[in-house]
Order: sequence, then structure tokens, then C-alpha cells
Amino acid sequence: MSSSRTPNREDGWVLVSAIVLMAIMLTVGLASFAFVDTGQKRSAESRERESSLSLAEASLYAQGFALTRNWPNPKVPLGSDCSSATAVTATTLYCPDRDTLAKASSGNASVAQLSSLDFDANSTWTTQVRDNYGALKASYDPTLANATLTENGVSCPSTPCRMDFNEDRQLWVSAKAIVRGKPRSIVARLKLEQLRESVPQAGVVAGALDVTNNGNKLMVDGSGSSIIVRCSPLTSSSCMDYDAGKGQLTPAPASTPSQPNFMTPAQLERFKARAKTDGTYFAAGQCPANAAQLTGAVVWVEQCSTSYANIGPYSSPCVMPDNDLSTNCINPTTKPGLLIWHCGTIRFTASSTFYGIMYLVNNSDGTCASFPAKTGGCPTAAVYESGGGSGVAGALVADGGGCVLIGSNSLNMKYDSNVFNSVTSYGTVGLVQNTWRELKAGS
Repeated sequence: MSSSRTPNREDGWVLVSAIVLMAIMLTVGLASFAFVDTGQKRSAESRERESSLSLAEASLYAQGFALTRNWPNPKVPLGSDCSSATAVTATTLYCPDRDTLAKASSGNASVAQLSSLDFDANSTWTTQVRDNYGALKASYDPTLANATLTENGVSCPSTPCRMDFNEDRQLWVSAKAIVRGKPRSIVARLKLEQLRESVPQAGVVAGALDVTNNGNKLMVDGSGSSIIVRCSPLTSSSCMDYDAGKGQLTPAPASTPSQPNFMTPAQLERFKARAKTDGTYFAAGQCPANAAQLTGAVVWVEQCSTSYANIGPYSSPCVMPDNDLSTNCINPTTKPGLLIWHCGTIRFTASSTFYGIMYLVNNSDGTCASFPAKTGGCPTAAVYESGGGSGVAGALVADGGGCVLIGSNSLNMKYDSNVFNSVTSYGTVGLVQNTWRELKAGS
């Protein structure tokens, strides 16, 4: 018996199932791709925002580093804000060096510290320096940063106020960076540190001392301190010439040939740098013209030999505890000064009192080729001379063999230990705790 099979019917359900399954798989694949792509974009945006913050922070700290040697004050304010669009020049040394920041704005990509892919292009920064004065005293408000700052009726002399007008050694520094279109802005208050320098404390220190006046009265009052000369013997007129029987000096002078110089060469460099920062540095051939130019926390005079008579205007307040000292003060008696006469000689011939430390370096660091150190005793080695009612309240110091000539007919020097409290140089610029914060993007 024979049999036959009936072929299966081909309705196409297998094909339909395969197409549906493929559609589902394609949908899932596209959704996964979109999810991954979105995640990658979000990750890139987050990275770019972090890169922008890194550039803003780097710019802020670089600005602080630049301010270490260029701290602005009323005598030397900053001339502009800083940005990655402009290279540092001789007149903008207070700006960060753009070459060392983002690669995109660097003129030398090999030295750029921020050189990852995000900084290859479209990376810019700007910094602003403002005083913590007036409306910005307690906190920083970017909407007021470019306005006139006024406090107790006294306005900062420039707008914007790009200087330490209140002289508290603190400034606001804001930094804005944009990396691939992502802006970040930050601000912090920075403070310039002052370093107390260690120096020998004595009323008078010199290579030799000569009191040329024959008056029967006290000429040099070092009470509470000492009068030291490096020469010997004290009986030599070229070493120590005064009339002990007339009470011209107190205490009795001592000969200490090993007495060190007042400052080391390294200290001298630090004080020169401070004077340059404060705008009180006088280069060779530019002798100060009057008492106002001799006034300041640190005044440095380079290679100058000159004489001063009536050189007002003088400082106030000027309160002298001894009536024998003139009340024409160079430096107010609330702010002692340090006058560093690096190379050369100085002579005062009219009624005035320098309040602070009068320091004749006498080329003790060996950096003045045209002004060799003076030696050989008095009067040959004279580096300082007083006369006509002039004097010093504080301390009088001459390095090496420098001779001090005392010729006025009244008290010439009275020791004041308080003047040594202000012997400070500048250190680094640091961030004031709890002042760093991020500003609204675009500020």
C-alpha cells in the first residue's frame, strides 16, 4: 500500500518573527548607542568644566606669584588687568606669564604647564586685582569691582582700584577661564607676607666716630644700647675723637673690630626688592630731592653722594621726647623708616630729625664698582655727617670702616629700640584662609 505526504504550508511566520526580532535588537542597540554617546558628551563637558576650573586656579596663583615682586601701592599702582591675549612686557611684570599656563595661548608650548587636549585650543583666561577697600572690604562683589571704592569719605585715587590703597597688604584677585566654551570664575583674597629680619641692635655702629663739635653737652645718647666702633685703639683720633670730659657720648664707646655688618648681602637684596616694590628705590644718579622722598618704610638710594639743607616738606606727627632733637621729622614718629644708603655719602646741614634707622652700607656687599668702600678712619672715611641741628632718632649704622662725623651743636642721635620692630622685608604672597570661592559663571 502506498502513501504520500502533503507538503507543509509556507505562511511566512518565520520571516516575520526574524524581522520583528531584528527590529527589537536594532532598537535596543540604538538606544544603547544613544545612552553611551550622551554619557560621553556629559563626561567631556564635565572634563572641560574641570579643565576650565584648573586654568582659573592656575591663573589666580600665577597672579599671586607675579604680585610677590610687584605689589601695587599708591606710588606704583597696576596699569591694567591681565589676560592670555597679551604677553608680559617690561611694563606689565605684575601679570602672569601666559607662556607657562595654557598651551593654546602660550608662545612656547614646551613650557606650558596645562598642555592636555582640552588646552590645545579655545582656552583663555583673565585676572583682576582689586583692593579690599570700601564696598569690597568684607567680601568681593564682581558688580562693584570696577566702581570707585570709598571708605569714610576717602576714595581710592584710581578707578578701578588696582592698588593696596589701605596698605593692609591684602588684595582681592579674581580669575576667569574659558576652556572650549565652558567658563569658570573664582576669587580669593591674597596677602603679602612680611618677614622680620634679624639685625644687630645698637644705637651707633661705625668704623670710626668723630665728634667735631666742642660743646659741653650730650651729642650722642645711646642709653639702653651701645656705641660700637670697629677701629682700634680708641685713643687714636682717627678712630674715636671726642671729649670724654664734656659728657658728649653715653654710654662709653667700645671697640669691637669683629662687629658684623648690619645686613648680609642676601638681606640687602631683599630690602632692595622691597624698595622697588614700594616705589622708594632710587637708581644710581637719582638722589632723593627732599624729605618726602627720604620718607618710607624702606628707602634705598643707589650710588649717591649729596648734602641736604632745608628739605621739607616734613612728616607729621613729629613728637620728640627730647627738646634737643628737631621737630622737622623725616618719617612720622608713628612709622619709623629704614634709609639704606647703599654706596656714597650723605650730609645733613639743617634742622631735621630722621626717625628710624639710618644705614650707610658703604659698599659692604662689594657691588658698587664706582664707589669703593671707605676705610682709614675719620675724617677720611666719612660716609655720614650731621650739622646745623640735624640728627637721628632711632639708630645710626655704617658698615665696614665707614666714619660717622657728629658736628651739630645739639643732640645728634638718640637711641629708640622701637625702630627695629619695622625691619621687615617682603616674603611670598599667600591665600587668606576661607576667602576662596567660585563666582557665578561669566562674572
